[in-house]
Amino acid sequence: MNSENAEIMTNNLIDFFKKRPDLRERFIFPGTFKEYAGEIFSSLKHPQRHSNFRKRVIEETQRILGDYVSSHELESQLKDFPLISYADHHGLLNYKLLYNSNILYSLILAEKKLPFVFVLATGNIPLKNISYPRGFYFKGSKFNFFRKKLRDIPVYLVDNKLQGDKNQGLDSIILSTTGESLNNEEQKFIRHLFFDCLEIEKASKEYDNFADQVTFLNYKLWKYFFDSSIRDEISDIIYIQSNHVVTDILIEEIQKEDSLISLILFNPKIRDIYLKNFTGIKSCWGDGMGSQFFWGISSKKKYISFTYDEPSNTLLGEGMKIPLEREPLVEALKSKSILPTLFFDFLIITFTENFLALGGLNQVEFLPEMQKSHIKSFIQIGKIDKAADLAEPVANGLICGMLPFEFDSVIDLIWHYNSTHGKFNGNLDRGLTRSELDRVNNTLVTELVFSGIDKTLGIA
Repeated sequence: MNSENAEIMTNNLIDFFKKRPDLRERFIFPGTFKEYAGEIFSSLKHPQRHSNFRKRVIEETQRILGDYVSSHELESQLKDFPLISYADHHGLLNYKLLYNSNILYSLILAEKKLPFVFVLATGNIPLKNISYPRGFYFKGSKFNFFRKKLRDIPVYLVDNKLQGDKNQGLDSIILSTTGESLNNEEQKFIRHLFFDCLEIEKASKEYDNFADQVTFLNYKLWKYFFDSSIRDEISDIIYIQSNHVVTDILIEEIQKEDSLISLILFNPKIRDIYLKNFTGIKSCWGDGMGSQFFWGISSKKKYISFTYDEPSNTLLGEGMKIPLEREPLVEALKSKSILPTLFFDFLIITFTENFLALGGLNQVEFLPEMQKSHIKSFIQIGKIDKAADLAEPVANGLICGMLPFEFDSVIDLIWHYNSTHGKFNGNLDRGLTRSELDRVNNTLVTELVFSGIDKTLGIA
């Protein structure tokens, strides 16, 4: 790194820590990435004997991937090692922040030889999000699967699916382009990728919506990030959309009169405590940001921010209101006219089920704040034992959701999709080698992370 680039990186980091002063200590680890992986496992809490979350994600995995995944092996991994990734947006793994975090996650899992990279990816983001679930990054351009009019729809609510017919070729999966044409090599590669490798025709026939297709296509795509010589050693990826899992669990908890979620929503005193204690936390609500408990969904499938109106006991949003009562909430969740905020995601996954969720830069910042507010709330409502259970840190997984290392010599769309001369040749045998992965394992975490923050800030 030359002196000019080093100065730019230093200035970026200084600015980053000025905005997030409490995070500096979380980015300091006195060892290598391999040692960091061991630290992650040592911080895991004792697994739940009976886990509604574990049961639900296994059901969702079986529904979509069926015989591709052993439910027994998945249950055993999640039971013994309650560790997942929550760093991703639900879309094809063609965006650096997404596939990079999962490569790092796979290295952590390799320490225990675990079979699955389990990712709970949020579908709350629209098709036009920076991670671009609407299409496919390719040679600096974006090629769209869905028409422009759908770009604002959250992935969770997209009823469309990718069609694929080998006889019709590229046009059968790409509905409109950026206006730039593909050359012959690029067209040949795209057809080979989608029809021969990702089995788009199978995805077209067996899955009814884009979200389910993403789970299947990423399962197929994942191994191609690695050199063909080591693919058999790499854990499979299970890429499940969080919204399905969280919403189903939330409905069950709302229907239980004595559940914590029911108390938060329907007990006036407890509800007021939570509304107050979580105001101002990113991913929650307050000061013109976020939405209280749920997001409303308009008839055009756009988000509506809710605030709770005490006199009418109603969640109010622009042109929309939902009574804060058991049956109306259940019906609204089932009809997808409301979606739970991240407040409920982490209440269920991390603060109830004790799963360590590897996350991105924002999560590393807001999750400890949520933890403090839960502890404060539990004390105020008399659940002292529950507060004591949350004493240990919950945001150890700082390494995912960023770009902590650099293999840019062959990166364009995806590392191995390009020749060493920078010309696109559609070669799917190349990828990250064992020596490259070993280099990451043996690199100091501080070096990886500080470089990663700088690179992430440059593209995010």
